[in-house]
Order: sequence, then structure tokens, then C-alpha cells
Amino acid sequence: MKLRVLLALSAAVTVSATAHADAVDPAQAIAQKFSEASTEQQRSFARPGPDYEADMLARAQAEELERKQQEAQQIIAKPAVLEPAVKIAPPPAQSAPPVAKLAALPPKPADDLRQTNSELAPRPTQPSRGAATVLLVLDSDGIGLGFKPDPILCIDNTCWLSNGFRAPARSLPRNQAVALSSTSDMTAGSCSGKSGCVYRNVIIDPMHRIDVIEVGEGGGASSGAYTITADQSCRVDGDSLSCNNGLATQNYRIWVVPEAQAETAGAVRLENTLAEGLPEIDVSSANDK
Repeated sequence: MKLRVLLALSAAVTVSATAHADAVDPAQAIAQKFSEASTEQQRSFARPGPDYEADMLARAQAEELERKQQEAQQIIAKPAVLEPAVKIAPPPAQSAPPVAKLAALPPKPADDLRQTNSELAPRPTQPSRGAATVLLVLDSDGIGLGFKPDPILCIDNTCWLSNGFRAPARSLPRNQAVALSSTSDMTAGSCSGKSGCVYRNVIIDPMHRIDVIEVGEGGGASSGAYTITADQSCRVDGDSLSCNNGLATQNYRIWVVPEAQAETAGAVRLENTLAEGLPEIDVSSANDK
């Protein structure tokens, strides 16, 4: 009997619950759902336990350590910033010591000024030594001289003997040449007994004088010595030569023709020029040509 009563009560409860469920409002159902979700969320945000806190602390410490290591590496990799150089001020300028004033020097005497000017003045270039042909004409024949002419040319310690219009003159030391009794046996074109002579390829030294000396019967007498250089004005003039700067004395006349010019003129023109007696050239008229 009791069993039947329990079963009847259970069935009544079930029917009541079913009827109650069928009678629930939809809005209430949604509200109940959100209420259950909120409860679940509150459960998820519940305060963690001590293990969780220890784990989070360890992670924070590890992240802090890693951050410090990265900062240390960045500091090492970053180039050092040089400190600005300290500017050193220049030392204060020292004033120059006073310069003592020199007393004015007295003016130089006129002689000293002339000497100074002569030292500063450019010196003329001395002519160099060179070969030349010397044409010589004596102004008097053998009768006027009183002996047979036999002239030689001496320049310093060397003397020259005529050897004709084509061959070079012969040279001898001065002491031997002036002691000759005659030049006729010394060269083929000797000037012995002639009043006109030619001396080819003679070395002219402008620092020494030409001395015309009579040997043999003349006893080594000198007809005068003069300083002379090769005449650069000499030129071919028809069948002979013309020179503007010959040397004329009371005893003889001399033309000194550069050897190259004498070679150009040739032996025939040299002989014709000597035969004409080395006439004095009118320089003014010669320049007008």
C-alpha cells in the first residue's frame, strides 16, 4: 500500500515539474543562461593559488634578467662618444723687443761710388781664341829698310812662318824662330825677300799681341806689337776681299780674316787682296753698299 502511495507521489511530482517546465517564460530562460555564464566567469577569475603566483614571479624575474642583458649588449655595441676636445687658448702674444735705431751712415766718397758702379756694370765678353788668316803688307820695300825683308809673326811664345796661300803657316817656339838666319829653307812659301805675306790658319789669342819681327838680316828687330782680333766684317768683294777693321801702322798693315771666311774666299782672292796692298776701306761708303 505504501509503495503505491510513493509511486503516485513521484508521478505527481514529475507531472508537476513537467508542467512547470512547459510553463517557463523564454525571457526567463535567457536570463538564467546569462546568469549561469556570469557564474562560470566568476569562477574562472577566482584568485589563483600559490603555485600560479610563484610561476608568474619566476617568469617576471626571467624577463627582467633578459631585458638587462639586452641593455648591456646595446651599451657595448654603441660607439663611445668622444668628449669634446678642450680648446687650448694660444699663449698671449709677446711684444717684439724694441729695435735699436741705427745711425745714418755717412755718404760714400765719389771714388767709392765709381768703384761700386764699375763692379756692378756688366763686363764685356772677351773674344775667344780662333783660327784666322793674317795678310801682311810692309809699307817700305827692301831699299827703304836697308836689308832684305823676312818677316815672321809672333804671338806670345809662338811664332808663325808663312807657307803660301794654301798651306797652314808653320809654328815655332819664339826663341827658335827669332834666331833664324832666313825662312827660305823652312817653308815652301817663305816670305823671305817679299814685302807682302800671308799666314794661313794662325791661332789668334785676343789676350796677347801680334809682334812682327824681321829675322835674318833684320837681326830679330821688332816692327811693333799690337793687340788684334779676327775681323768679322771681312767679306768677299768681287775677285778679292774687303775688311773694315784692318790695322795700319807706320811700318805695316794687317788684315786678320776669320779662317772660315778665308776658306770661302779661296787662295786666288787672298792673293789678289794682298797684291792690292790691303787698301784702307772707307767705312762710310762700305756701309752704304
